[in-house]
Amino acid sequence: MIIHAFLMLLIGATRIPNALAFTSQHVATKIYKTTKTTSLNLAEIDLPQAALTARGDCVFWFFGASGAAGIARSAFPKMFENYVSLQKLKDVGPTKGGEAMGINTLACGFPQDLSKADVQQVAANPLSVEQIVEQFPVPGIYLASRGYLTFDAFQQANQAANPLAVRAVFDSFATSAGNCDPNVAQAKLDKYKNNVEAIKFDLLKAKVLGLVAIVTLLFLLGIADIIAFTDVYHGWFPDWPGGENFPFGMLKPGGSPFTIPDYW
Repeated sequence: MIIHAFLMLLIGATRIPNALAFTSQHVATKIYKTTKTTSLNLAEIDLPQAALTARGDCVFWFFGASGAAGIARSAFPKMFENYVSLQKLKDVGPTKGGEAMGINTLACGFPQDLSKADVQQVAANPLSVEQIVEQFPVPGIYLASRGYLTFDAFQQANQAANPLAVRAVFDSFATSAGNCDPNVAQAKLDKYKNNVEAIKFDLLKAKVLGLVAIVTLLFLLGIADIIAFTDVYHGWFPDWPGGENFPFGMLKPGGSPFTIPDYW
């Protein structure tokens, strides 16, 4: 999703000369005004080339941003569901108790700290990642059929362990909430067997990177939406005061979106 949005922005950079040229071409349209309002009332043949280009670009950015935003919107409910499910694991299931891991619960989004003994139990599972994938297949998931470790399989292989510890260990090496490269997972598990403290940094890193990815995606989509609306502004109501330095231009006198029909 982030790559999709980023590529859209790179393509948009090629429009900068047209956007800069719009101002000079737009001046020529002033002579066509026929009323005391700022409505242009132009036939399409009379429009400057920059306005026609903006109309064409609007279609690209509208559908491009809508596609990326649609993917993002479909992912957010699942992310929220995973967060809620994680919070419900507080004080759930068996635990060996004892010394706490000392993870950053706020940054990691966990409802409570982990027991070091619980984490060691998960890391010390005698089954290798390859054996877990083979013994606990997950039908209907393509990556699972290609040998990737899924959380469902990992959870089944650690049924006797503390559920929150299972989730923490998996999240520390997973690239998403549901699956992970088996080689990465095996390397991390081997590391935790020798040094269980290493999970604290890996878990925090995974959570921070996930948050950065979400924020970056929202930022890129926001820019794409602004560019799409700017094309609408240039193509259909270029005299609207709110379009200058959008979205801050809407704070100017006459820049309210409700005044757009007066400039169409």
